[in-house]
Amino acid sequence: MDAMGGDLGPRSVVPACARFIARFPKAELKLFGPRSQLQSLLLDQPPALRERMEIVCCEQVITQECNPVQALRRKRESSMARALQAVADGECGAVVTSGNTGALLALGRSILGTVPGVRRPALGKSIPTADSSCFLLDLGANIDCTAEDLVQFARLGVEAQRVFSGRESLEVALLNIGAEEHKGTEEIRRAGQLLGADPTINYVGFVEGHDIFAGVVDVVVCNGLMGNVAMKSAEGVIRLIGQKTFTIDKKAPIKRFFGQLAINLLRKWRTQLEPGRYNGASFLGLQGNVIKSHGGASSEAFYRAMLTARECAEADLAGRLDSAMSAVAQRQMGDG
Repeated sequence: MDAMGGDLGPRSVVPACARFIARFPKAELKLFGPRSQLQSLLLDQPPALRERMEIVCCEQVITQECNPVQALRRKRESSMARALQAVADGECGAVVTSGNTGALLALGRSILGTVPGVRRPALGKSIPTADSSCFLLDLGANIDCTAEDLVQFARLGVEAQRVFSGRESLEVALLNIGAEEHKGTEEIRRAGQLLGADPTINYVGFVEGHDIFAGVVDVVVCNGLMGNVAMKSAEGVIRLIGQKTFTIDKKAPIKRFFGQLAINLLRKWRTQLEPGRYNGASFLGLQGNVIKSHGGASSEAFYRAMLTARECAEADLAGRLDSAMSAVAQRQMGDG
């Protein structure tokens, strides 16, 4: 755990770690950060839990203002870099951080390296839909993407969704401003042509933003700008609904009456769709399991990201992506 990332830092990380340790008796954690800060928070936890949480002292911290170049040149001893190195050295099965996304990508590529054949790692996660789940990527790691990048994201997303959903036969779509073939940028249209010609991907065409949560397809691919806006817009709407759920106009008896009838159902929906419950996106294409938590993650949200990390580590997601992309490279060489 990079204990120093995000807005709350160790105040959200340490309680989440204690909860995780209590739930999984065989788990052991390494917490990277300044020893003095972490020890003071660990003293609040039962001794039996503290024994399975090792502090790795790192005085250097990467802030949200730190750019990727600074992270690479001046922050090699930071909590984020040292946590990534622990994964690279095989000491840990996964790393979770709420820290700077750009710095994480730069350090991840430098310390872990990328899966052979992957030009750009992508950030993605499985999100709830009407009946199941949909894997959406990229969520902000890559703003400008070529058609070839989008095809690569599709391959990464399919393998990741197989791990998270347990489903083998998956439908893939590109996020666009319309379902018609002539819509979208040149790169999106060209990506659609490349995906349609790939017999290993079950590509079904373009989808729009509202289709993501309807569960129309299993994997939705887009550039980082579109994915980040779509995800954060959805989270904003969910929070607005949650706020409105508990607002009943005391001056309008009819509204108050029907509001009381609906409030239990709305509370249930709000709990199920709370963004923190689905916190934790995977950096796909790195040679190691790297989970990015929201920068403003609460202890509950960080704990959810840890559950994602455990799932990735147990399924060896990074290894599976390596094998899948290697198989693609071999097929392409054979075709050549």
